Amino acid sequence: MEMPANSPLRNHGLDFLKGIAACFIVFAHVTFPRPFGLFVAYVATFAVSVFFMTSGYYSLNSSRTRLLHAIKRTLGYLLAAYVLYLIRIWIIEDFSVSAVLDFLSREVFTLHHLSRVMVLTQSSICYVAWFLITLVVCYVLRLMLGRWLWLLGAVGLVAGIVVVLPPVGNLMDFPISNPWLWGIPFFVMGEAVHQYEDRLRQVLHRPQLVVLCVVGLTISILSRYYGTQWWHIANMMLAPALFLLFGGSGMKYKRFCLLGSTYAFFIYIMHPLVMFSYNALRPDRGLAESWLRPFIVLAITVLLAAVFYRLKSMLTR
Repeated sequence: MEMPANSPLRNHGLDFLKGIAACFIVFAHVTFPRPFGLFVAYVATFAVSVFFMTSGYYSLNSSRTRLLHAIKRTLGYLLAAYVLYLIRIWIIEDFSVSAVLDFLSREVFTLHHLSRVMVLTQSSICYVAWFLITLVVCYVLRLMLGRWLWLLGAVGLVAGIVVVLPPVGNLMDFPISNPWLWGIPFFVMGEAVHQYEDRLRQVLHRPQLVVLCVVGLTISILSRYYGTQWWHIANMMLAPALFLLFGGSGMKYKRFCLLGSTYAFFIYIMHPLVMFSYNALRPDRGLAESWLRPFIVLAITVLLAAVFYRLKSMLTR
C-alpha cells in the first residue's frame, strides 16, 4: 500500500530507498560475473524486505476500503506478471499456443502447484510472483486479524531465525520465501516502525544505524561465503536500519524517487522479460558486456516504465 505520489504525507526518503531497492532487485536476477554477482545477490535480498516493510508502514491504521484497494491493486500486478511470463513461454516455444496450454495443465493447474501457492506462495508460473502473492496474503490477514497480525509476525520472526541457525539450519534447507517467515514479519515490522518511529529515533541515532547496516551487510556476505541462509537474519537488522536512515533523511531527488514512488512495481514485473529478451538477442557476451548487462537491463526497464506512465498520464487526462 502506498500514499499517492503527490501526497503531502508521502515520505520521499522511503521513496529514495525503494528506488535503491528496485535497482538491487534487478541486480539480484540479472547478475554480475561471479563471484561478485553472488555476493550482490545475497545482499540484494534486503530489497524485498524493504518493500514488505514499506507496505506495512503505509497500512498502519488504514481503513477497510484502503486495504481492499491495495489487495485489488496487487492482484492486478500479479495478473500482469503471469501474462508476461506466459508470453515469454509462448516465444520460447516458437509461438505455439498448444505448448502454453500444456504448460498450464502440467505445471500450473495441479494440486501440488496450488498447494504450494496457498501455503508457501511459490508459483512455478512466474518466479517473481511469490512476493506479490505474499503481499496479498499480508493485506488479507491485516484485514481479518487487525492488530493480532503483530503476534503472527512476531512468531514468524522467531521461526525465521530458528530455521536458519544450527542445529535446525544444518538439517534442512527451509524455503524462507513465504508469507510466514519473510512477508508477514517484515510487513509487521514496517507497521511497528511507523507506530514507534519517534521513540526509535530517540534511541537509534545515525551512527548506531550505520553500524547496524555494516553488521547486516557483513552477515549477508558471510552467508554467501559459508553457503547458509543467514542473510535472512541480516535483513532483520539491515532493512529496519536503512528504513530509519532514509525515512528521516528528507531526500529531494525527485527523479530518482520516481523509481520507488511510481516505477517500483513496473520494474519488478517487467525486468524478467527485459532480461530474457536481452539474453536472446545477445547470447554471446564479452567480459565487459557481462559487467554492463545488469545496468543495461535496468536502464531499458526504467525507460519502458517512463514511457508507460507518460502514455498512461496522457490517456487519463
